Amino acid sequence: MNSPDLSVIIPVFNRGELIRYTLESVRRATGNVVVETILVDDGSTVPVADSVAQLGFIPTRLIRQENQGLLFARLTGLAAANGRHVLFLDSDDLVTPDKLSAQVTAMDRASADVSYTDTARATLTGDYDALAITLDSSLRATADSAEFFIDVQPAPHSPIFRRTYLNEVVRTAFFPPSSLYNAVAEIWFYHNAAPRPGHVVYVPGPRAIIGQHPDARLTNHWERLGVASLAVMEAFARTCPADTTTARRARQFVGEKAFGSWRRLPRGFSPAFATRTLNLWRTLSNSALTPALGGSLFQKLARVLGPVAAARLLHRFQAASYASCRTLSNADLNDLIAAIPPP
Repeated sequence: MNSPDLSVIIPVFNRGELIRYTLESVRRATGNVVVETILVDDGSTVPVADSVAQLGFIPTRLIRQENQGLLFARLTGLAAANGRHVLFLDSDDLVTPDKLSAQVTAMDRASADVSYTDTARATLTGDYDALAITLDSSLRATADSAEFFIDVQPAPHSPIFRRTYLNEVVRTAFFPPSSLYNAVAEIWFYHNAAPRPGHVVYVPGPRAIIGQHPDARLTNHWERLGVASLAVMEAFARTCPADTTTARRARQFVGEKAFGSWRRLPRGFSPAFATRTLNLWRTLSNSALTPALGGSLFQKLARVLGPVAAARLLHRFQAASYASCRTLSNADLNDLIAAIPPP
């Protein structure tokens, strides 16, 4: 029996009725692509089987497990997948009718390991056919795996992977999965893939749709995303070799990404977090001044003051206060940071 063209893996945790939009988008996108749909119920209070049955959608496979978090739910789905290619969808993400066929066709033509596309947004309310789509800016085109996974770093439902390639990334991961990374599950995959050569193809057009809604979601707490990202980057810094050109480029990109994250922190945010983020740049990028660190004003100041002093000066005048954007208490934030192993 031939393998499906694509395995669509959808982790679900207490998503309720919102998943109907995701499932409907997948149904409309199958077209001439042979798709298997794998739903991973990550310990939902009400089993996903009940809600999916009411929606009239029959997945190829429905796996229920104790709650382990998003990263582990995706890994469960990947282990069960049979498709030649793999797409991860969150249970509030949508795809356009041509996304699956466009990317699978492009990958087959180019013998690519991964393809990616642009994104759009829609507020998930009302009838599916009445959803209003807002386009995001186009992503930068690149065929370089280090640049793609770290610098471009698209939304998790943008890339489609060749399954054997992704399985090898997971099998030989530089650092193992951890619940610390659940809030940013996709970048665990990205950081483990970035140091390896990979054939990347860009398929332009907004084919991955980010669902917006008032329900609970990880992005409601940017601090959780930031702390999880710090944990991933520090694990990467400890374990990623610098023995190939691709690996060295990946380390440079991660260092520059850390510097940018440090610059964007609000005034009054955790000094310990800020110090660790800045130290990642020093470790991975050798404190070099590069164009990726900032725009023209920053570059001019940095040539005179150095990158760190220039960034601190601009931060004093440009950054918002933490009080204006806080979503967690100091105690909760400190507990999150304390859970990360020492760098």
